[in-house]
Formats: sequence, C-alpha cells, structure tokens
Amino acid sequence: MFCPTCGVRQPDEHRFCFSCGALMPRQLIERRGPKESRWFLSVRVLPDDPPRGALRVSRYLEQFEATTAEGSVLVPSHHVRFSIWVDDAVVSAISLPDDEATSLGEFLLAQVRGGDAEPSVQTPSPR
Repeated sequence: MFCPTCGVRQPDEHRFCFSCGALMPRQLIERRGPKESRWFLSVRVLPDDPPRGALRVSRYLEQFEATTAEGSVLVPSHHVRFSIWVDDAVVSAISLPDDEATSLGEFLLAQVRGGDAEPSVQTPSPR
C-alpha cells in the first residue's frame, strides 16, 4: 500500500503513514493482530532535539507471546506502550495500564482557558 498523501510505500497493517503521519485508507485495512498502533511526529524545540523524532503509541488489546532470536516474552493485554523513535530506532519506551492511559487522555483533552494561558486549577470550595 502507498500513502495517499506523500506516496511512501507502507506495510499493509499500518493505519498511519510512518513518513508523514497521514491516515491510511481504513477500508483497505483489517485488524490483524493483538495491538493497534499510531505514529505522532515530533516538533523540534531545542537545538539538541532530533530532526526526525516520533512517538509510537500502541494499545495492546490481547495477550500474546512475542518471540525473537534473543528469546520470548509474554506481552500482557490492557496496556498502552509509548515508544520514542529517532529515525528507525527506538530510544526509549514505557507502558501504562489502561486506567493510567485514560487519565493521560483526559489530561491531554482538558480545556485551557485564554488560549496560551496556563491551565486553570480548580480548588474545592469550603463547605
């Protein structure tokens, strides 16, 4: 399959282009495994930030055994894994249980008042 936005060839199981992040045509993609992943391209902020960094977020839906030449590991279901990539190599990763991932999603969706202003913190009123 080729990305409809940038034309880069993609593995058939990708839902998003690993080059430009565009959504791949969903009608051509069937769920093929125990996880779903999405790529997010980075923004360079500091001079030492990598020019081609990305965040891959994978939601693990089913438990499965991953086997490589080095051995195998039982990957649990119901967690979200965040991997930081530079070019084609992962440099760091962390997993969160589903409830923590939900809290992270709520944090990211929180309304910020005043555009660029700091988020407001509501304190409980005395009773």
